[in-house]
Amino acid sequence: MSTVVLLGLGAVLPSPATSAATANAAADTTPPTAPADPRTSNLTCTSVVLSWSASSDDVGVAFYDLYHDGQLMRSVPGTALSAELTVVPGATWGLYVNARDAAGNVSQASPTVTIAVPQCQADTEPPTVPTRVTATASGTTVTVRWAPATDNVGVTGYEVLRDGTQAGSTSGAATTSFTDSGLAANTRYRYQVRARDARANRSAPSTPVVVTTGSSCATALCSVTRVTTETDLPWGLTTLPDGQVLYSRRDTFEIVRLDPATGTKTVVGKMPNVTGTDGEGGVLGIAVAADFAADPWLYVMHTSSTDNRVVRVRYTGGVLTGTPQVLLTGIPRNKYHNGGRLRFGPDGKLYASTGDGQNSAWAQDLTSLAGKVLRINRDGTIPADNPFGTPVWSYGHRNPQGLAFDSQGRLWEQEFGNNVMDETNLIVRGGNYGWPACEGTTGSCGDPGFIAPKHTYPVAEGSCSGIAVVRTGLYVACERGTRLYRAEISGDSLTDVQQYLNGTYGRLRTVEPSADGGLWLTTSNYGDKDSIPNNSNESILKVELGR
Repeated sequence: MSTVVLLGLGAVLPSPATSAATANAAADTTPPTAPADPRTSNLTCTSVVLSWSASSDDVGVAFYDLYHDGQLMRSVPGTALSAELTVVPGATWGLYVNARDAAGNVSQASPTVTIAVPQCQADTEPPTVPTRVTATASGTTVTVRWAPATDNVGVTGYEVLRDGTQAGSTSGAATTSFTDSGLAANTRYRYQVRARDARANRSAPSTPVVVTTGSSCATALCSVTRVTTETDLPWGLTTLPDGQVLYSRRDTFEIVRLDPATGTKTVVGKMPNVTGTDGEGGVLGIAVAADFAADPWLYVMHTSSTDNRVVRVRYTGGVLTGTPQVLLTGIPRNKYHNGGRLRFGPDGKLYASTGDGQNSAWAQDLTSLAGKVLRINRDGTIPADNPFGTPVWSYGHRNPQGLAFDSQGRLWEQEFGNNVMDETNLIVRGGNYGWPACEGTTGSCGDPGFIAPKHTYPVAEGSCSGIAVVRTGLYVACERGTRLYRAEISGDSLTDVQQYLNGTYGRLRTVEPSADGGLWLTTSNYGDKDSIPNNSNESILKVELGR
């Protein structure tokens, strides 16, 4: 039986050896070069032509995969150097191309070309003013409701004003309520609502309504405090035994210590051998083990020039010291779909989430580390009870960026869908979660070998990254959805799903438990689709929980 060696691991396992693709892969492991010179033409409100210069390959390019912002739009034969794409009126997208050969090797991405899609008709008319606005307080949370507005083209959402300043927003004409959480107790607030359309025409604010909060928090989320701001993207975050916080700055490759009491930030070191991907690569997840005080290693997942990898580095005297030890290499990298979350389990093992590297076939390939949840010992060796004799713990994942353990020691995972559904999964040893045949509950999800998600979110209301468990609550931080979900863990189900901070702070990426039983929350509003240092304007938020 033929064997395949996992790059950087030395681990050997049987090849599937049942398909021609596997045979081809054994003979061809060289990916094509990245497509060059992407350019657009014939942009309308519904379509655009994307063209590019050919890639080269030692055998031959079989396909080009066309993406916008990490979402696959279509694939075309390797003989094509242009394609017409369907676009959404009013959208701003970053388009790029990957080349793929017959063996399934995928190139790195082309440069990105940005398009601003026009609307299909001129529209200068604002929506009507929302009516029948009400505001009801429950403790320190206020729920605002209103009747739908109308528009000559269509209402696309609403903005809620608190004391004249926007407190949050909703998406879609059908959403006519908003929950404003974390307010001051015994305080009078004035709310108004205005409607907006796809051309950003806004109605006048509605007639104000006044409400006074109660004396104490009566809901899950009690208060939100902006502890500090960031000019780079805060990606991974962990709390040390002394209560200090460490977080990673994705595009500057630095690790920063944050004093929660004062908001003081100190750069404790810069990770070596890191490269960006002109997308979502860089310094990603970080974690520390339970015995960090006695054995102070900081574990880091980052992108290198050749792969994604997991390393550890000493943190002593308040700084990173020594040369990082490389624990795991050979995780495929690309512009997007790098995964990146690290989490120690109650078993003392280190778990890592990996994206499919923009090659969906890798998610089902047990010889690849892409599209997986991985499990390793703290020194990088493979635990004896791993299901496949490799770092692979579960597979069939697209781009998971959330890992969290509950009080029963079970692992929950959050995963980006392509353009239909995000999913929250309960991970089991050796489980297959279906990508690319199954996205959420769509596709070939009836396959008895696939494990169904415990909850799904429409991508437009999700694109969720980090998750955290505090007591019986599972918290999910969402980017495109610009909100924080809370679900109650009930047995092996998720119930009573509520949403908070909808549009209040923009795109939310990382959520982590704090030392005092609350949450840390980071934003990802600017510069998260490139690798340019310090072109962001982000917040690190402290959330007080009520239950």
